[in-house]
Amino acid sequence: MFKKILNVLTTVLLVVLVLAVLFFFVSRIMGETPSLFGNYIFRVSSDSMEPTLMVGDVILVQSADAEDIEKGDIVTYKSQSGSMYGREVTHRVVTEPEIKNGTYYYQTQGDAAGAPLDKKITYDQIQGKYVRKLTLIGKFFNFISKPIGVIIFIGVIILLFGYELISLIVSNKAIDEIGEDKKKIRSKKSDEKDSDKKSE
Repeated sequence: MFKKILNVLTTVLLVVLVLAVLFFFVSRIMGETPSLFGNYIFRVSSDSMEPTLMVGDVILVQSADAEDIEKGDIVTYKSQSGSMYGREVTHRVVTEPEIKNGTYYYQTQGDAAGAPLDKKITYDQIQGKYVRKLTLIGKFFNFISKPIGVIIFIGVIILLFGYELISLIVSNKAIDEIGEDKKKIRSKKSDEKDSDKKSE
């Protein structure tokens, strides 16, 4: 029973990992940000939001309507200017939104001391609103970003795959052996019947 549960868990884990990696890479190749039901996961790569968000933090960002984004909210948006052009930026909305001709405009700025005001952004640029840090996932990402972490991670995947492969081979071998035993039993019974007929 325990082996069956372990087999199921390792299979599910492998499938989830493979699907997650495929989903991530396909989204990136298509130039999109990976999302699931309007939820995004980003990794902080600069110190512009310290001490609120530190470099290496992994955060959960959720899609939000334009009217739900207010002063004080932290948003992630795709920059259309400067050195961050085309990249995601996570900064705080520091003034009340402005609405001009039906378009929402937001003034953002990093939390770090001395951070300059950003160029105003529109709602179309916004990926979503910051929800919270994902501490465990952040630690995992930081771990596998190191060479030793990559080696260990790949090793674990290989071990899980190897375990599944061995379990499958052993299972098939056991099924073959059972089949052979049944054939032997049927053959033995057939021989006994033939022997009984001859003795009559």
